[in-house]
Amino acid sequence: MDRSPEPDHAGVAFHPPLLLLLAIVVGFLARWILPVSVLPAALARAIGPVLTAGSFGLFLWAASTLRGGGASIPTNKPTDVIVLRGPYRFSRNPIYLAMVLLQLGFGVWANSLWFFALAILSALLLAWGVILREERYLEHKFGDGYVAYRTRVRRWL
Repeated sequence: MDRSPEPDHAGVAFHPPLLLLLAIVVGFLARWILPVSVLPAALARAIGPVLTAGSFGLFLWAASTLRGGGASIPTNKPTDVIVLRGPYRFSRNPIYLAMVLLQLGFGVWANSLWFFALAILSALLLAWGVILREERYLEHKFGDGYVAYRTRVRRWL
């Protein structure tokens, strides 16, 4: 009988950066095969870079806050602390939010409906395959402390 301890990580279905990379590649490929514009070109060129830069800014803020709080970023590593500062005061998942915003930023900048559809699909996949599993793991590991945080702070925004 194997009595090895349960792994100390969330056991996510996939690594989120791989989903992001796949969505971006598929978005540009779909745009090349069947371009479907959604905005006036001048508006897309004006807003797209700002939204894309904002997504990078949010990611850097969230990642540096995690590291500064002593938490690990990769989903296959143990979580030893719940970080409550920085963007984690407003969103329980600012890194995943940044990933979806990056796709939307590319969608606006490339003026392609495909990125918007892929961003919605990515958000759904992240919720099912990553976030729900992380939430179960964190509730099991931190109990009432995590439940109180989850009650105060929204999943996305």
